[in-house]
Amino acid sequence: QLIDWVNRAFEEAALANAGDPGPVVLRRLNNAEYTFTVRDLTAVESLDPVKEFPADSAAGEGFMNTGNALVMSPALIAKYLDAGKDVSNHAVLLPDGLRFSSGTSRRDWTEEILAEIRGFYADFTEAGGAETVTQQGIELDKSRGGRLPLEKYLAATLELRANPNDVELIARERGLSPKYLATLLNLLTSNEPSLLLDPLRARWRTATPADAASLAADIAQWQNVLWKFSAVGFLGKAGGPKAWMDPVSPLSSKQEVRLKLAAPTSGNEVVVYLAAGEAGDGNTNDFVIWRQPKLVTPGQPDLLLRDVPEFIRKIMDRRERILGAAAQCLSVAAEVSNTSTAPDVADLSRRYGVELEVLTAWLDYLGLGPAAPFKMDLLGAQLLKPGGHDSVNGWGSSETPSLISNSSDQPLDFYGVLKPYGIHVHPSPTLDVAVGWRSPLAGAVRVESRVMDVNTGCGNGVEWFLELRRGDALQRLAQGATEGGKEAIRTLRRG
Repeated sequence: QLIDWVNRAFEEAALANAGDPGPVVLRRLNNAEYTFTVRDLTAVESLDPVKEFPADSAAGEGFMNTGNALVMSPALIAKYLDAGKDVSNHAVLLPDGLRFSSGTSRRDWTEEILAEIRGFYADFTEAGGAETVTQQGIELDKSRGGRLPLEKYLAATLELRANPNDVELIARERGLSPKYLATLLNLLTSNEPSLLLDPLRARWRTATPADAASLAADIAQWQNVLWKFSAVGFLGKAGGPKAWMDPVSPLSSKQEVRLKLAAPTSGNEVVVYLAAGEAGDGNTNDFVIWRQPKLVTPGQPDLLLRDVPEFIRKIMDRRERILGAAAQCLSVAAEVSNTSTAPDVADLSRRYGVELEVLTAWLDYLGLGPAAPFKMDLLGAQLLKPGGHDSVNGWGSSETPSLISNSSDQPLDFYGVLKPYGIHVHPSPTLDVAVGWRSPLAGAVRVESRVMDVNTGCGNGVEWFLELRRGDALQRLAQGATEGGKEAIRTLRRG
């Protein structure tokens, strides 16, 4: 009876309050629900918008999504706003909408897109070699992936010569792209004439699977000629490349040909043949003009090939005249070497009856002729204690060129390391610095040179020359270059 009474009371109360839910508590998503919702909307699993939120409390029923337990405070609202701003930093605006990224910087977004592109091609491509390029001081890897494994595709086409309908099967077995494999096979089996492809097709028809590497090497050579690969970072810049790969036409109406001729060995000649072909497409309407073939020597006027016979005749005639007067000229040279004054070559020519040109050539060769004017400006201004160092003095200007010396027995930090008892010369961008020394005696001299680029933070190293000047004759004894603080040492003995 008691239970019936209670049930009737409940039913009467329910009917009396039908449609009235009573007080409704404002409900929000709990932390877990909010996190999963943001991740579902953005597709970024690494987002954690509630990392600064307070922990959710549980209601009396033990659930953490009960309205009575999901309190809201002004401080929590501020944290919701901060979380929304953080999520919005991951938004990437697109021409047709937006997407969300796990990163927040443009570099992160670029790397993410590049990773997707590499992943798209990774199934049918391979990484290249260790080819790198340095741009703006950053070493970039150009071959991390996306390189077409042409050798594998060529090996597959060689196998498909017997069964050209098995493209899908072979591609699936070898992890290749069926579409590209079919395209390559059709290109190699086509009968359409091609100046570029016909020699390759001829080799392919008789090749074995072991020849795939050499076929790929031949194609790579043409790729380097027909295509120019640009740095992706310069695409779209003013005056920069328009695409990653720019086609290059090797055809030209004229071509400059330069050939470095090796010195002939004793008793042999250097023979050069000039030839032109029709490149396999016939010689109809073809013509070639060899324009001004000539010999080019640094410091000498160009010599046209048509003038070579006359030039050789004059050279041989001059050689005979010079060698024929050797005895007389050596007698004159002996007299000149015993005098300390500059020789009057014209007077000596008249006295000994030797042709002036011949005597001049002998004296110049022996280094006994009058010295030709040699322009060299002296460093006129004196530099006293530059940089505040008492032991450092020199000549030159406050800029360059200059010469300074360290008279102390300690190394000094002065635009690099200035060695003890060392000389430090600094050229300018347009002027060299030369250090000269005149031997006080006639005889054998031992010269030891030590050259080092001490200012490694300025310029790209030092190019040096060691020359012997005797009269009008100049002989370069040694030369080289050094950089990065490395010392170049050279020891020479000369008479």
